[in-house]
Order: sequence, then structure tokens, then C-alpha cells
Amino acid sequence: MITIKNKKAFSMITAIFVIVIMATITSLIMNVTGKTVKETTQQYQKEQAALLGRSYTELAMLKVLYSDRNSTCLTTFTDNFGAKTGFPGYDITVNIQYIGNNTILDTCPAIATLANNSNGFYQTISLIIDTYITYKDFDDPSNRDITFHRRTLQKL
Repeated sequence: MITIKNKKAFSMITAIFVIVIMATITSLIMNVTGKTVKETTQQYQKEQAALLGRSYTELAMLKVLYSDRNSTCLTTFTDNFGAKTGFPGYDITVNIQYIGNNTILDTCPAIATLANNSNGFYQTISLIIDTYITYKDFDDPSNRDITFHRRTLQKL
């Protein structure tokens, strides 16, 4: 025969068991939520770096088009995007190389050229634009830099 005393003890064990199960499920949900937030943050930073790479490549082309190549040729420039307190932002370095025929490129003293050739590709000036976007991962405990690189060949 079950007494009232035994019923109370069974209810206490059931309540403890339910609390343990709920705590386990809650910890699993929190773990999955934390991983989702971390992945979303990393994806956001990578997409932002890709968009900055594209934008700064186009900016480099504009700067070359509207610079005075008779005095000096633009070969590199740097910038920082999005720097705020507690967040270093994105460091941008753009390297520009001019390629083409030496006779066309004589006005640019600081450029490297390919061998003289009188046909096709060498009759024009082309640019190789290397854009490097460096940023810190928010969630990396060792605070390492991540670099996104975009290389573009553009006919001038």
C-alpha cells in the first residue's frame, strides 16, 4: 500500500529529474545559439572584406585614370575603414603594377614592365591591382589577423 509519505518523495524525484532534463536542453540550445552567432559574425566580416576589396579596386582604377602619370605613377595606397573604439576596423592596402610596352610607359618612372613587344597586349597599358583587406576576427582569442586578397587585371 502506498502512503502519502511515499507519494511526496516520488513527486520530489520527478521534479528533480524534470529540472535536470530542462537544464540539459537549455545548455544545448545556448551552445547552438553561440555557435550560430559566431558563424554569422565571421560571415559578416568576410562579406564586408569582399565588398571593400571590390570597392577599393574600383577606387584604384579611378585614381590611376585621374592621376598625372607624367610626373609620377600611383603604385600603392593604404586606408583604414570602420575604425571605432574597441574595434580596429579593416586595414586596406592597394598595390598597383603597370604592364605594357616600354615606349608607352616611359612617362611612368616607377613601374615594372614586361619585355618590348610590338603586337597585341603590349600596345596598351594594363594594370594589375592587388587589394589586401586585413581585419581581426571578433571571436578569435589569439587575436590573429585575417587577410582577404583580390587581384584584378584591368586594361587602361
